[in-house]
Amino acid sequence: MQPNNSVIMQKPLSELISDQLKQKIWNEEIQFGERLLETEFAEHYDVSRSTIREALKILESEELVVSQARKGTYVADFTDKDVNEMIELRTLVESHAFMQAMPRLEAEHIQKLEEIVGWMKLRADEKDWNGLFDLDMQFHSYVVGLCGNARIIKIYDSLQVQIRTFLMHLDRYYSSPQAFYDEHTQLLEALVSNDVHTVNGRVREHIEYVETKLLGQNNDIKI
Repeated sequence: MQPNNSVIMQKPLSELISDQLKQKIWNEEIQFGERLLETEFAEHYDVSRSTIREALKILESEELVVSQARKGTYVADFTDKDVNEMIELRTLVESHAFMQAMPRLEAEHIQKLEEIVGWMKLRADEKDWNGLFDLDMQFHSYVVGLCGNARIIKIYDSLQVQIRTFLMHLDRYYSSPQAFYDEHTQLLEALVSNDVHTVNGRVREHIEYVETKLLGQNNDIKI
């Protein structure tokens, strides 16, 4: 589960910094709508402003930040419309991909998913929501990656940052980290059951549960 340091060291400096900025946004150390100043980050990371500019361009391409002429660069807000679209897209893509992946699951794949769910149990016990959300991404991405459709996999990969950003506020809609973990044990059980209807139902319930909770909040938050 630990990252390969040799791979990390091969990343360009701008990409390493963009990864750190993403984590700061997901940890809520940097807030939605906050302005990102090149000079401050250049001083903090002891790099040139051009390197920071490249890092921000990466985040902009992932739609995590927006750049406004003569105003600067800001962390993007997620509106109710964005939330609706993300839930709809995840439901369409993941329900199909999970059903396609199910007959391709072999013992090694089940073992990998059990390992991820095992780590989720530890994070749930620690009440580590960020760790849970990172593992949620690993679980879903791993299954989608087994669907056999290269274009679906590519589309899903392109959504990773937006999905992870969407996940960061979900802790307020679950009664506990244990409840979030339980949903993934049920998803894994459904996959192992080899029952198409069960898998489709579990995936939709997992994603649409969030929609029910999120859209019932009288629009008192902005993601």
